[in-house]
Formats: sequence, structure tokens, C-alpha cells
Amino acid sequence: MVSYLRNAWYAAAYSDEVGDAPLARTLLDQPMMIYRRADGRAVMLADRCPHRFAPLSEGKVSGDEIQCPYHGLRFGPDGACAHNPHMKGGGPLKAASVAAWPVMEKYGIIWFWPGAPDRLDESLLPPIAFLERPERFSVVKGLLHVRGNYELIVDNLLDLSHASYIHPQFAASGFSAEQLLAATTQRLERRERSIVNHRIRRGLPAPGPSQTMFGFDNVTPTETRSTMTWHPPALLDFDAGTWIEGTPEDEGAHIPQLHAITPETALSSHYFFVNGRNRRRDDAEIDAMLLDFFDVAFRQQDEPMIEAVQRRMGQVSDIMDLDPILLATDAAPVSARRLLAKLIAEEQAGTVAPGEPQEAVAPLG
Repeated sequence: MVSYLRNAWYAAAYSDEVGDAPLARTLLDQPMMIYRRADGRAVMLADRCPHRFAPLSEGKVSGDEIQCPYHGLRFGPDGACAHNPHMKGGGPLKAASVAAWPVMEKYGIIWFWPGAPDRLDESLLPPIAFLERPERFSVVKGLLHVRGNYELIVDNLLDLSHASYIHPQFAASGFSAEQLLAATTQRLERRERSIVNHRIRRGLPAPGPSQTMFGFDNVTPTETRSTMTWHPPALLDFDAGTWIEGTPEDEGAHIPQLHAITPETALSSHYFFVNGRNRRRDDAEIDAMLLDFFDVAFRQQDEPMIEAVQRRMGQVSDIMDLDPILLATDAAPVSARRLLAKLIAEEQAGTVAPGEPQEAVAPLG
């Protein structure tokens, strides 16, 4: 059985996924449902009535309560049965309740806290700089269902060396994978509660998408930054940008991204991604091009590879249990896995002491 970090925020749904009707979603191996109170606040409950185990998500919202579709019991935001129509007066049935989880709505996402209520800490959801500045960045978003363990997706994002092989459309045309890797400098930061993988490519033309969408040519040397910051358990803040060599970085094209991965089960995941941009902000054509681009990159390229890896792993959820060969480029994903395992062990032992200071900078390769 997979052990999850509990005292953390996980993405449950986009805000606009939850309207008048309840939303059902399996998260961390649990069938859950989300609905909105009369004032619009989100509520998350276990998606199983304690009477005959009917899915509450197939019921209807009545004021602040959700009504079971089978026998009409109603449950409030705290999970307690607030109305039993089969008893005189229709009062609460005190023996009946369902689990409830704290939720927070931020960045257009409903987040839930599966850990100890007395350890709830809103600050453990890190600030995402580009989503704090809607006046500068336009956004598009998407959601994937991946048939693979969530840490495989984190590995994929923290080690972008695969891009030269799986995502050829990312690079300027006319350069081999070896040339792209040779032009790239990497640096790894291990922080107390995060891992940062810095990558910068110098001296080559802008990546293909920046040429197509943001006006770069295929000759002028540029600098391209792709810095991925991982926060436990599976939140990644991707700072990406391209600018012409010798010009201010702020004048470049910046396409920062948020990647939030939530386990569905030990072998499947929900993958939320939000992409920002500082150029051509109000251009619907660019919205469509970016969504098409990420559909190719994520759904058609990354997702099939991650799912193929999981198939070869069989029912094993942790790739490290299979003793894989490691490359220099695995430093960031392996560091994240080790830190997450440490945090889970501390949580289960009841000790949440801060980690010891670690080596601040470690060069890769």
C-alpha cells in the first residue's frame, strides 16, 4: 500500500469544474465528491452514504447540504447527517456521518488537506508568482488522467533532458539532441522543503514554439531558461523564458507553468497544468496554439511514455524498488523522492522537525 504525505495540499479540481452539480473524483485512493454551498464555498466529502453506500455525488444539493439519491439522507459540510426523512420531524441521524476534508480555493483550483486538522497550514501551498500577477500573464489550463504513479510524472518534469528526445518540437530546428544538451548548463539546489533544477541554454536560436508564437527567428542566438521547482508532494513551479542574448531578460517571452499532480490511486494520477504567457496575452489564436502544443507534449508524448514505464513496472508503484540504473540527470528526481520519503517517515513517526541544512548547490553532469 502506498504511503502518501498527508499534511499537504493537493489539487482536487479546477474551480470551474464544480458548479450546480456535485463532482465525483477519486483522490489518494478515496472516492470523494465536491459540491458548493449556497454561498459558493466548496465542500469535499467522502462519496459514499453510510446507509447503503450509494454515491452521494449522484444526489442533489439542498442549500448547504447534499442529499443521498437513494433514501434521501442529507449531509452537511462537516459530514454529519443533518436530515433523516424517515424519522418523525426529519431531524439529524446522529449515528450517520461521512468523512469531510478541509478545502481552500486559490489560483482557480480547489485544494484539499488530507492530513491532521490541527496541522493544517495554508502556507504549505507555495505562492506561484505568475498566478499572483494576472495583470501580466494570461493563462490556459488543462487536466490529464495518467495511468501511472504520480512520482513518475514528477520524475519526468524534474529531468527535462528527455525533451530533446521525446519533444523534438521544443527545440530550434537543425540541432541534434547532443548539440542541445551540450549547450545546456544545469544546476541543482536542494532546499529544506523543495528541490530546484536550474537549466539554461545559451547560444542557440529560440525554441520552436517561441519562434512560432512570439516572433523569434531561427538564427539569432538566445538564452532559454527552464527552472523547475518541486514542492512536496507533487507541485511543480516551472519558470520558463527565452530572450535574445545581450538583452534584458524581462524583455523576453516568458511562459511559466504550474504542474499539480494528485494521486488517484497508487498506479494512476490526475495531472493539472496551468500555463501563463506575457506576450500576445489577449490573442485567442495563441490560446488555441498553446493548448494544441501542450496536448502534443503532455497527452501525446509524455503521457504514453509514463504509462509505458508503469506497464513495464507492473503493479510496483515505486520505481526505486526495481533498482534502476541512474544517470547524472536523475539527480533532481532522486533528490525529490528522497526528501518526500523523509517527510512521509517523519509524519508517520509523529515528528515534523525541519530537515538539516543540505548542500546548497550540486552541479549535474
